[in-house]
Amino acid sequence: MRKPFFSPVGRALMLPAACAALMLFATDHSALAQTTTEQTVVVTGTPPPRAAAGEEVPSAYGAPPDFSRSRFSNRTQAYVLPPWAFFFAELYEGTFQNEGFPDHRFTQEIEMGLPYRFGVAAEAQFERFNGGGDERSVTLEARWALANWNKIPLNPTLFGEYKFGVGTTKHEIPDAYELRLLLAQDFGERVEWAMNWFFEKENTLDRALEWGFSQAAMVPVLLPNERLLIGLEMQYKNKTEKDTRGDPENTFVIGPAIAWKPTLHTRLDISPLFGATEDSPVADVFVAFSWLFGGEREEAEAPVSTRFRYYTDAAYSRSGKDSGKEIKQVRYVPPCPDWYGDREWNVNLWGAYAFTYTEYDPNLFLLDVVQTTSEGRPDLGTYDRYIGGDHAWGGGGDVKYFFCRYAAVGVEGFALDASKNGFDIFQDPTIPIFTRKKINHDHTVGSVLGTFTLRYPIPCTRLAPYAWAGIGAIFGGGERDQLHTQGPPDAFLVNAQTDHFGSETKVLTQFGAGLEIRFARHIGWTTDLSFGVIDGPRNNFKMVRSGLNFAF
Repeated sequence: MRKPFFSPVGRALMLPAACAALMLFATDHSALAQTTTEQTVVVTGTPPPRAAAGEEVPSAYGAPPDFSRSRFSNRTQAYVLPPWAFFFAELYEGTFQNEGFPDHRFTQEIEMGLPYRFGVAAEAQFERFNGGGDERSVTLEARWALANWNKIPLNPTLFGEYKFGVGTTKHEIPDAYELRLLLAQDFGERVEWAMNWFFEKENTLDRALEWGFSQAAMVPVLLPNERLLIGLEMQYKNKTEKDTRGDPENTFVIGPAIAWKPTLHTRLDISPLFGATEDSPVADVFVAFSWLFGGEREEAEAPVSTRFRYYTDAAYSRSGKDSGKEIKQVRYVPPCPDWYGDREWNVNLWGAYAFTYTEYDPNLFLLDVVQTTSEGRPDLGTYDRYIGGDHAWGGGGDVKYFFCRYAAVGVEGFALDASKNGFDIFQDPTIPIFTRKKINHDHTVGSVLGTFTLRYPIPCTRLAPYAWAGIGAIFGGGERDQLHTQGPPDAFLVNAQTDHFGSETKVLTQFGAGLEIRFARHIGWTTDLSFGVIDGPRNNFKMVRSGLNFAF
């Protein structure tokens, strides 16, 4: 037997070769065992497949896109928005009865998603009926989802709102509060469903009480982008007033629902619902256009539904890796641009529309004015005592200095082109002389105020909600005509003479809230709603302002 021979070099390589063989064997064994491991893939510039496919990013706590945009359908809401996402909606509702004029309502809504499954919203509703129109209500809302998506069956969400009634088109609108339970679920990844149970109670006037439910089921038609959805929607209401608790009004409407997404973040909903009970209208037609944006830079969370997963096993297999491995995707978050400064001057120029709390309906029948004044109960109609009419257009500007990112002091001024009808009456039965004419007070109402502003620039967005308050003086309004009478309460025998009073200056307190959107670092667009308090409800007014803001 020959003795094996190993050279010194061979002996030196034996130990490393053995170690390499053991490592290779261990690696092969691990691959054969198909052990599931977790890999982290960092995306550094390419948007996730859901974004490329036309889905909103991110989802709301794992919910599919259609449940992550506040309104599931025109009459039904579901779940919450993603944190720091914004939802704008313009909604039209036309109610057509068997008799009488149709009722047209227009609703403007804005909602903001907050962390921890919270959301807040505000909406304003306007009404047009029988040729007249007026603001109907202003509503503040809040909602909270009990858990992340699919952690609790039907994903319950609590909803509450308070309505401030401000309209008088058909009748005075009372304040009211409403509570809702929002339920939502997707079944078989092909049918999406949501249901709302609601309870509403008016605080004044007829003290109406209303309860019922609305629900909708939608089926995506154009997958995977879900650009088109069709389905069915319905609503039931049981309504009573303080004098009719034993005889409720029952309405039930049902009909098709269609939703179309023309772009990534916009959606158009149409729902013609038809009455199915004696108390129901012939038709309730709803049309809504909504826009969802914001939250793009938050870390995206893949929806629970497998229809919306970022990667499939097949796609991962094509990469040459084991299809049994789990993938956890983390989006790369680039540095956020700084749209708002810690210290900056703001110069804001805006147009304004002011509308009063009082319905404008002056009494222009001058003989009736004389007669009612002689009887001690002058009937001059209804109108605002300071601005005069029921609305006025104008504009203004303000200069503010933000001594920190969140607070500023400033000066504001505005001017309104106002008008009010009046009269000039003189009567002396002993001569006899009776002169009368209608006159018009065209005037400019102006104001100067000192202001204090609070704002919150939302991180990684161009948006900054703000609230402000100011105090100062308002001048140029308040003209009035006062009739004095002596003698018998008879329009043709009484002595009548008109005194004319010019404008007067009053103290004005104004407060409001709005939203600024920065197009660039030094220019943005602001829109807000404010309330002006002068001297009682017959003088107070509301104002909508919108314009350009320049930051330095």
